[in-house]
Amino acid sequence: MHRLPSQHAVTRFKVASWLIVLLFLLLLATSGLLVHSLVTADRELASLALGLMGGTVAVGITQWAVAIRARCPLCHAKSIARNGCSKHRNARALLGSYRLRVALSIIFQNKFRCPYCGESTAAKARGR
Repeated sequence: MHRLPSQHAVTRFKVASWLIVLLFLLLLATSGLLVHSLVTADRELASLALGLMGGTVAVGITQWAVAIRARCPLCHAKSIARNGCSKHRNARALLGSYRLRVALSIIFQNKFRCPYCGESTAAKARGR
């Protein structure tokens, strides 16, 4: 099992993981609130939904900025950011997202399997 090169890399992966989970939850909450406000024709809920949309965009930009520097130590692919690369043949998605699977794996198991090279990596810094 591989390890990340530094404690800063571990922090980047963990922060990016929490931000992507928050992003998915905000997307669900925003879309649900927007549909509910349109069905009930409630202007206050619609304005709240628009505010949540702005917050979702802000979290998405922040997540992208953090995740762009979080790279797999073996293949150097951006494991939590969107990539145009081919996935490993054993890579599996969670709710249609490879990034969400990696993020939840980092949060709950403190390790992840890169969807691009398929290698397992511990979310710990290498010893020097």
